[in-house]
Amino acid sequence: MQNTNQLPESERCEKFKLFTRSSIADIFEGFQSFRNNKAFCDVKLETEDKKIVHAHKVVLSLASPYFNIMFTNRAENKSDLVVMRQIDSSALQLLVDFIYSDKILLTVNNAQIIIDEVLLPSANLLQLQDVKEACCDFLLSQLCPSNCIGINALADLHSSTKLIKSSELYIHQHFPEVFGGDEFLFLSSEQVIKLISSDKLTAPSEEKVFESVIHWVKYELGSRKCILPHLMEHVHLALTSKGYILKKVALNSLESGELIPQSIWNKPRHGDKVILVAGRSETKSIYSSEWYNPKIKQWSLGPELIRARRRHSLAITNDNLVFVAGGHHCRRSIIKTVDVLDLSSESLCWQPNINMMLFERLFLGIGVINNNIYAVGGYNYRDNHLDSAEVFDYRTQKWCMISNMTTTRTYFGVGVMNDLLYAVGGYDHSALASNTAECYNPIVDVWKPLTNMCVGRTFPGVGVLYGELYVVGGSDGPNFLKTVEKYTPSTGAWTTVADMNLGRKNAGVVALDGFLYAVGGVNKTIGLDSMET
Repeated sequence: MQNTNQLPESERCEKFKLFTRSSIADIFEGFQSFRNNKAFCDVKLETEDKKIVHAHKVVLSLASPYFNIMFTNRAENKSDLVVMRQIDSSALQLLVDFIYSDKILLTVNNAQIIIDEVLLPSANLLQLQDVKEACCDFLLSQLCPSNCIGINALADLHSSTKLIKSSELYIHQHFPEVFGGDEFLFLSSEQVIKLISSDKLTAPSEEKVFESVIHWVKYELGSRKCILPHLMEHVHLALTSKGYILKKVALNSLESGELIPQSIWNKPRHGDKVILVAGRSETKSIYSSEWYNPKIKQWSLGPELIRARRRHSLAITNDNLVFVAGGHHCRRSIIKTVDVLDLSSESLCWQPNINMMLFERLFLGIGVINNNIYAVGGYNYRDNHLDSAEVFDYRTQKWCMISNMTTTRTYFGVGVMNDLLYAVGGYDHSALASNTAECYNPIVDVWKPLTNMCVGRTFPGVGVLYGELYVVGGSDGPNFLKTVEKYTPSTGAWTTVADMNLGRKNAGVVALDGFLYAVGGVNKTIGLDSMET
């Protein structure tokens, strides 16, 4: 039966929202007017200096969890007078004004002193998060070498995570200027150790870190001299030049003798960009690793590998995790194991990674895109020359297969540019050095052939500099090449550039600080320990 009470669609009444002129802002403006006239005020806040601030309990409770608890569960709920001994009268007045008006007016020139010594501690006490964040943002804008240590201590005192991290980063990045200021001299020994031991410290040279330690110790020489040996354990003197050690360290009466520990930590800091090599050489153990610091133009020994490797590949993720993959232990033992070195660790040592590659690979190519490690091509005794490729997903910590290359490749080079993986040269199906190249797009899982190189190359080095892919040296069969060519993505063309000084195959190539470095390699039957840029 039809409902006769139901109106036709066209005759139904539309629903309207009813708006009034009043708003939250209007209400608080009214409360502010009441407070100015001391009307309906039900609480007086008295500070240590006997100053009185009139207010309404309900307004204070709405804005501040501190007041909400006070007026809900404590004796102050029944009292019209509350003594606030932990807060300055000027800060209380400013904060109550903020609660009513959503504004804080500072009309004095020393705003930072009011904020860090008065306003921030009080806002933290009353749990006024908006004010606390505004104070921290203001202090963040005022960071400079002369106040960053004090601001960091203030942030730590009031548990401001954002300001703590930002001020720590500022201290690390401006260390040479910071240690020249007065605040540095008043740090405790524990604070100095925490600062100079950080691998995120950015200093133009390790000499500056050494000088900062001596500067701090000499300020109160009598009480601090005994701490120097402990401090020196965190100075990487092995990364300073030999001449500096002889002139500035060994001949300085304060630092000489038994005050300097015999073992000097030579780990590079996070702020130092270094070149790392690892594995087989003609003159060193096949377990060895070492790195080159271009700031001081010096090589230093690194931690030994946990297993012997030859003909493997290296990759780095997150700027601090180095992976070594594949290769072989001995002539007939090709491996798929992966080891990792954490450069941010306090003690540098290689560790086995439980996640092995899916294929054993010798003379493989490795590249990193978005912290995922791509292992491609190479050789093993089961499948011979490989066109297969796999990826280590950094998020899931698992290896999985991806699309095969367009051809098998061994003794080839790999580079990463613009989130694409490039494979160039090597041996393919023929016994000739290949001049072919291809690139892999991980988004669509597709390999795409590129224009052929100018020269066929096996064992080429590959580096990326200023958005162009450089292929360096290698061998064309009988000859060890010193020629270099580059690929420009915008034109899709290869062009030759200046030759190296020496013909090199299997050289390590890396771009660093605007230079392209060719490291080591082989020339005829001789292993090279030289490097050129």
